[in-house]
Amino acid sequence: MNMSKQWYAVTFVMAFATYWMVNLLLWYPWSISSNLGITLMLTASPVLWGYVIYKCLKKYRGRSLIRGALWVSFIFISVAVVGDYLFFGIIRNAMSALYEPTTFYGYAFLFSLPYLIAFIFQKKMKQTETIGRSDYLIFGMIALISILALLVIIRFNLTL
Repeated sequence: MNMSKQWYAVTFVMAFATYWMVNLLLWYPWSISSNLGITLMLTASPVLWGYVIYKCLKKYRGRSLIRGALWVSFIFISVAVVGDYLFFGIIRNAMSALYEPTTFYGYAFLFSLPYLIAFIFQKKMKQTETIGRSDYLIFGMIALISILALLVIIRFNLTL
């Protein structure tokens, strides 16, 4: 697989895993207390998204970091929109709760985050990281564990 196809693939896998990991992180606390869920959404989630976006941009070897940020934005937003439709619309049957203004604020934040990270860490991005099988394996396992845990929690209505 050539570098660019490999970068797109690993970026997709990392976005997919992060989406489901963040939902797992938020789902259980949010079911206990919406204030706890909102607090985690505004603190822990941006840190996780930011870290993974940073890792994706560090692996980008294109000439323009802004172009890399554009692709990361596009991939992460696509995963979030489709994932939200699947998770909230199909799995949870809560489509009416999905398309609130806060959802679109979240999408806007996720869209702008790669540009912000590229700007802040511009000098660190000059030294790129390689893409390895461990990237796929680690993030693939995170995605699988997160999805399975969410399905078990929802299916069996697990609570404290």
